[in-house]
Amino acid sequence: MFAYYLWAAGEKSLSLLPGGAFLYKGLSRIVNANGRSMRRLGSCASSYRLVSTAKRLTPAGGVVVDVGTGWHHHDALLLYLCGDYRTYLFDIEDKATLEYIQVYLRHLLLKADEIARELEIDAEQARQKLRMLLALRSRAEIYRACNFTLCITQQVDRPFLPEGSVDFMISNCVLSHIPPAMLRPELIALRRMLKPTGMMYMLIGHDDHWSFHDASANVFNYYRFSDRFYRLLFDTRFEYQNRMVKSEWSPVFKDAGLEVVTYWGKVSDDTREQIRALPHIDKRFARYSLEELATRHSYFLLRPEPGSLRGEAAAGAMQAP
Repeated sequence: MFAYYLWAAGEKSLSLLPGGAFLYKGLSRIVNANGRSMRRLGSCASSYRLVSTAKRLTPAGGVVVDVGTGWHHHDALLLYLCGDYRTYLFDIEDKATLEYIQVYLRHLLLKADEIARELEIDAEQARQKLRMLLALRSRAEIYRACNFTLCITQQVDRPFLPEGSVDFMISNCVLSHIPPAMLRPELIALRRMLKPTGMMYMLIGHDDHWSFHDASANVFNYYRFSDRFYRLLFDTRFEYQNRMVKSEWSPVFKDAGLEVVTYWGKVSDDTREQIRALPHIDKRFARYSLEELATRHSYFLLRPEPGSLRGEAAAGAMQAP
């Protein structure tokens, strides 16, 4: 557990230093260049459910938003292998590089048979698409080939695309890194961009992301800490996690005018054992069942609540001069 606490203390210190963000980004690029980028891609399993659902529910040529597209455009590139879509890569910071994308494309090429089986696509066609992308020499060329448009903005409480223009939104372990105060305005902005028939599929990770830095750490270790202690040691500008459990998300979605269409939670004997192995569970989390706390991933399929868009339109008309 030494590395677990050391990494948190190091990031906390950097977040408080003048120029700390610059140093953090530089160190992150060095670490990724030395292999962490590839290790992060150890499995596409968490994406298969997201992407297969997007494929099923998005019409050919439809508009998709990859919410929190990150370093590799993880899910957008998988969806590109499935068909013809217009995809917007949304994030608050441009983290991707040609190198990171190429690392991911090579990873997908190695797993082409598995990907084809899971997403029900032709493996050889997938390989051809991946080899074509790997032959390109810039991110701009890759984006043109995939029909991707990069959307970087920190004004997350405002729609960055026309309202009612998006067929599907997909998000892989992003909402858990948004402070609760920002969740409602950001979700409302995202909902406003959806068509009335549009949907979002959001994967929320409930495991302690600090444990990724230490293989000896319990994957739910952060359930031991009070909010006060967690803010003191672990909250940084670089690696925030809101620690919200499954039951805390439904009211947030409802308040943003979204309703849950389907839910699926990933629980296993291993995650149940991880919960039982914790020496203590803080009172914030002790009120939830051990089965819920053992949920490692939650998949929420969401759509605009009936009347939510009409209600906003009516409110806007009342305010118009």
